[in-house]
Amino acid sequence: MIKVNHKTTVSVIVPNYNHKKYLHQRIDSILEQTFTNYEIILLDDHSTDDSQEILSSYQSNPHISHIILNSENSGSPFVQWEKGIDLAKGKYIWIAESDDYASPLFLEYTVNALETHPEAQLCYTGSHIIDATSSPIKLEGFDKWEEDGLSYIFNSHEYIKSHLLHHNSIYNASMVLFKKEHCLSAITTEYKKMRYAGDWLFWIEQCRKGDVIEIRKKLNYFRKHDKNTTLKGDENGNAIIEISFIKGFLYKNIQLNWAQKIIDKSSFYRHIKYYPVSKQRRKELYKISSQQANVTFCSYIIGQRVKSYMKHRNRNQ
Repeated sequence: MIKVNHKTTVSVIVPNYNHKKYLHQRIDSILEQTFTNYEIILLDDHSTDDSQEILSSYQSNPHISHIILNSENSGSPFVQWEKGIDLAKGKYIWIAESDDYASPLFLEYTVNALETHPEAQLCYTGSHIIDATSSPIKLEGFDKWEEDGLSYIFNSHEYIKSHLLHHNSIYNASMVLFKKEHCLSAITTEYKKMRYAGDWLFWIEQCRKGDVIEIRKKLNYFRKHDKNTTLKGDENGNAIIEISFIKGFLYKNIQLNWAQKIIDKSSFYRHIKYYPVSKQRRKELYKISSQQANVTFCSYIIGQRVKSYMKHRNRNQ
């Protein structure tokens, strides 16, 4: 059994919109945590199903501190995140997405890690990827490590360069526990305007505040289904617009050498080049990426040559 300081308080925020069929599993998996010193903040963004009735049925549970049922939809999941953070009284925040669920050991492991390493801003675990029926599915690109149950600590700046520059390695909010103090201070508010990639920008800002702990144990269940907002953004290319802003933000605020920056720009341009959208839409995306992140055909060509040169040099060393 991991030793945990049970005087620590966690605020668990459950932002919900039309996930009634997952809510009991979600909330019950929180109530079954072996670490028990937490409050639960239930938020509903004006669901059109029976979600509000299900959320209200937990009102008498002593762990429930707030049930906020919006009379109008906020238009952004990240506005709900901030609402929950403002209400939170805990030292740590867990944004437990309403269609996911967790192992009973999730808080025990993550709280212990952050208490043991106070220089860290956030801690995250691995995830089992599941479908709409909670059946496991195999998808590439997640948790590229052997599960050994150990904690790995990354320097803030180095983590962003290695894990958040090319893509968002913190791919699900439910897998993360982070410090509340100053988490919303001196950060861009652009993430609240986003529908598809706001979490990527939010985690970049959190990682800028301290070191990062990665626990190589799957303690979260991340649900991928056809109603995921990110999937809709991928289909129409709108996610690319938000990613262009994020790329520009990274290039301005993260210290990168010239080669790192030009290679990343080249990779992003290539990503747009082969994106499954119409020619007209691709032209629009090229223009936006140029304006937001200075990603151009020229940077694509130079980046490809630099990447090729570096591979050749490394082979001959």
